[in-house]
Amino acid sequence: MNLSFAGGVSVLITCSALAAFPQSPPPAGAQAMLRAIAAFSPAELDRVDRGEPVARVLDTERRELAIVGAIRIRASRERLLARYRDISNLKHSDVVLQIGPISTPPAPADFNALSFETYDLDTIRECEPGDCGVRLSTMQLQRFRRDVNWAAPDWRQQAGTLWRRLLAEYAADYLARGALADYRNKVEPLNVADEFTVLFARSRPVAAGTPAFFTYFEQFPRTALSGVENILYWSKDEFGLRPVTSITHLALYAPPRDSKEPVVIGTRQIYATHYFDAALGLTLAFDDDAGGFYMVCVNRARTRSLASFTRGIVRGIVVRRSRDAMEQMLRSTKRSLEQAP
Repeated sequence: MNLSFAGGVSVLITCSALAAFPQSPPPAGAQAMLRAIAAFSPAELDRVDRGEPVARVLDTERRELAIVGAIRIRASRERLLARYRDISNLKHSDVVLQIGPISTPPAPADFNALSFETYDLDTIRECEPGDCGVRLSTMQLQRFRRDVNWAAPDWRQQAGTLWRRLLAEYAADYLARGALADYRNKVEPLNVADEFTVLFARSRPVAAGTPAFFTYFEQFPRTALSGVENILYWSKDEFGLRPVTSITHLALYAPPRDSKEPVVIGTRQIYATHYFDAALGLTLAFDDDAGGFYMVCVNRARTRSLASFTRGIVRGIVVRRSRDAMEQMLRSTKRSLEQAP
């Protein structure tokens, strides 16, 4: 998902566009990061320098998925921020089925355009703490049991209405206090905050390129940072056997103009109905000193659902589609920004 393992439209980049770059190696920050995080080879760095997308899946423990991608783009970094700021661009992705912004403060009406899967609603009807096919917190399970008349003819409509209210409340708590769910879909509860602690720890090599933003994003909303814009949105994405409804925090950081820091785009997937317990995306745009920039994306996700041996095939599908989505996103971002007036 960058964003949170989401992708973009797959397009072809012409040889003439690739050859338009002056031949020079990536700046030290981008090159060092790609080597340190993903062991990019000289040949891969050369491909990135020529404007070709390169995406690699990292070796991780079975509970984690990690993908690193990079590309060189002949456009200003301000255009990159503008593209990410408009989340409607994600509608063109092969992965994203539906998407919508979440207002400040969040409201149930923000989710009116979201269509819930019949499978998910049927599953929630049978859910019990420790045995549920949809990720729900203890409080959410209690509310579904208490506030929906499951014997009524319109129980699906009732459940959908309540779910929209619960998602809005969850988003509001996150913005106000950084509160995250405790999933009770399995016997052993899972705290999403603990999952993000692991993800940020594993992403420390990225912090060297943007220490102020990294600290801000990790401690959100307890710290402040000038130049950051925060956006919350929901989406329904197609990754594997069934669609995933999620909530993502998008943070856009433009450092001071006289700074050598990269522009940074961060994503935190704070809720997902399936597969992902938590996901963290960090995109850094390093100035190439030639009117363009190097875009480096590092996406990590934690999952219990895909860790077992029996779910190996599903994990393989999710990994493959996530890598393809990364490469498609890099291509489509390059094409869009280089063609912009």
